[in-house]
Amino acid sequence: MKDEPSNRNFNSSDPLKSADVDSILDSFRYFKGRRYHNLADVTYLLPNDDKEVERLNLQHNIFKFVWKNNFSSPVHELLKSGKAKILDVGCGTGYWLLDMAKEYPQALFVGIDMSPIFPDIKDVPTNVFFLQLNLNDGIPFPNETFDFVIQRCLCNCVVYEKWEFYVKEMIRVAKHGGWLEFFEFSIDHNDQQLMKSVSSGFKAKGINSRPETCVPQFLEKCQELSKVHYENNYIPIGDRAGQLGAMMTTYISMNVETVKLLLTSAWELDDDEYDSRFEEAKLEFNTSKNYAQSFRWFSRKI
Repeated sequence: MKDEPSNRNFNSSDPLKSADVDSILDSFRYFKGRRYHNLADVTYLLPNDDKEVERLNLQHNIFKFVWKNNFSSPVHELLKSGKAKILDVGCGTGYWLLDMAKEYPQALFVGIDMSPIFPDIKDVPTNVFFLQLNLNDGIPFPNETFDFVIQRCLCNCVVYEKWEFYVKEMIRVAKHGGWLEFFEFSIDHNDQQLMKSVSSGFKAKGINSRPETCVPQFLEKCQELSKVHYENNYIPIGDRAGQLGAMMTTYISMNVETVKLLLTSAWELDDDEYDSRFEEAKLEFNTSKNYAQSFRWFSRKI
């Protein structure tokens, strides 16, 4: 992937919104060295460039190490049977799918995402397929197609009302008796005022940055789902926690960079003010007892 420069500019009033009629046919826009979607109805507000690929791959490796597995739903035997169809909604770089395809070579895996950051075709097993599409248009499969449907880290980076629509689509394409799983995470910091400010910045864009406050409540209201099961893991941040803590420190720094445009737009800050606000926080992540939490909710379709 190449992050090619562009003379296209964001709408100065809100750089996350598309307003330039001349650029409406361009797939992407570039702002301060980062690449973003250029769709009028975009609800994914983070970059989709090489830096973001690195962040997502590190995210996958951290979470797999912490959880010691790729899922919590009781579908192991089903996946081994060779008859299962699995859908990853918002699959990103596809690392989860590649891992799963190697472990369950008889199952069929499909990943869908609006970002063209999938692996090179030569690295993709024959039982994995990727589709680039805008989830706002729905999931392009018939009712009751998949035995297992999963989404990871989607709720806290898209407009919440759209996330609810995605979940309804996930339920629709899942088979009766099939499983659905939702994986999210949030970050805690000793500076509660900072965390409140971050949450308010996301909220200004329609995003709930604390998925644990909204995901289970919404799922429990879905009448098509049986009892919602819940698991969580705490992940330490900082050198005090060894290699994992150091990896998390790197990951947090990458997150701060990834959401920079979103938060500076919401707070109406310039880059220097933003960097100053987070510099002390990043140092404290590395020296104090701060944690991230990762959550899994899974349920069977009735």
